[in-house]
Amino acid sequence: MADIKKRAISPEQKAERRQHILAAAAEMFLLERYDAVKMASVASAVGITKPALYRYFRSKEVLFLALFEQQLGLLRDDFKSLEKPAELGATLAAVFAARPLYCRLSAILHTVLERDLTYDEALAFKQQLKSQTAEISKQLASWMETDDTEWVVNRVLQLQHAVIGVWHMSHPVGAVKKVLERDDMAVFRSNFEETLAQHITTIIRT
Repeated sequence: MADIKKRAISPEQKAERRQHILAAAAEMFLLERYDAVKMASVASAVGITKPALYRYFRSKEVLFLALFEQQLGLLRDDFKSLEKPAELGATLAAVFAARPLYCRLSAILHTVLERDLTYDEALAFKQQLKSQTAEISKQLASWMETDDTEWVVNRVLQLQHAVIGVWHMSHPVGAVKKVLERDDMAVFRSNFEETLAQHITTIIRT
């Protein structure tokens, strides 16, 4: 990190700088609301100027999508490293729970896609998402011993929907979070991993 303020010139230096930027953004998106994360703050955390940051990511939306793709790749690797689970619902829920940044980014992904993206950027992202989904689906199909690709892909997409919904419900913010801390509101509190496991079990059995 000692030379971080020097301009990256070689492909290796540029790749390293890009990783530094993603790491800084990851910390911020994990802790802050999307609108609270500023490109200037990311640049400052990395130790570069804001114009230098824009040479790597032209907007916060593009930076967000790059970070989401990185986290999805890590999740894919988690799936591929697993042996066939005895309890599929609980095991997959644990995998998702171990990637809170992925879950958090998933929960706000579609609001970001509606913002300042070009057609080519949106298409490239969806193509990458499709490729990663296919890999995860292949792994799931092998566990479930089925060659019905369409059925498995549909279940993987339903898993993603469940992650988004359960994350929102189990991570309230603001006044709602304070209200749910009351003893008489305990019925509305939910544990992310336990609730997601229940949803996954239902999804893969239908």
